[in-house]
Amino acid sequence: MECLFQDSHIHIQDIKSLESITRFIQDAKTSGWGRFFNCAITPADWPIIKAMAEKDAALVPFFGIHPWFSDLADEKSFQQLEAYLSIPGAFAGEMGPDKARKNIDFSLQKDIFTRQLLLAKKFKKPFTVHCVRAWEETISLIKSHAPDLRFLTHSFNGSHEIAQEIQLMGGFFSVSIKEFIRDENPFKSVFKILPSNRILLETDFPYQVKWTTPQEYIKTVHKGYEIAASWRDCDTDTFIKGVYDNGTIFTHGTSDR
Repeated sequence: MECLFQDSHIHIQDIKSLESITRFIQDAKTSGWGRFFNCAITPADWPIIKAMAEKDAALVPFFGIHPWFSDLADEKSFQQLEAYLSIPGAFAGEMGPDKARKNIDFSLQKDIFTRQLLLAKKFKKPFTVHCVRAWEETISLIKSHAPDLRFLTHSFNGSHEIAQEIQLMGGFFSVSIKEFIRDENPFKSVFKILPSNRILLETDFPYQVKWTTPQEYIKTVHKGYEIAASWRDCDTDTFIKGVYDNGTIFTHGTSDR
């Protein structure tokens, strides 16, 4: 069975150059990529992400407002977001609270997150969560406003306790490739106990994994998957297939394999 790589959090639109985007996608797909969860940061991303998804089914569209840009959200943007989330095959995010971002009022961040949760609930859309130093608030808001929706935690590197809480809520763990290429990473002990049917891998490209060339991106992701599989004492191909299946379960509620 063919092994298909998946990147569960990426911002392809932020490469900016259409020529570079086209080359990036073509090279990655030639090297075995089956799916990218392409996430919005600001409302300006939404029409670009929609157009990219309409052109290529491998680019799964996520529409949301990143907490760093909560101050850009107004009533018009929420009306637009509602329209985007009504699109079949669209998902919500990235969204959530970030206590490290001091220049954006935290109460505003929570309010914007809550409004997005309510829209995700309205359209029954799985969503991706950005959370920095705010797990108590994040978990509380999800339980209050969207307890029955599937969600994934972007760049998860939380504690055993947080991992257990997210697991009980039915959440998925999207872990950054960067976690597997660090020396002596304390997160290794947490990763080893995550449920195998809830693990996804991401790059947050072109941020955590930087934009250089498609070949460097591909090489970095290959290395990350190999190390992640070794941490789980799992055959690499089996691990790649399992992660891809998890992405299908996250988006569709069931595996197609």
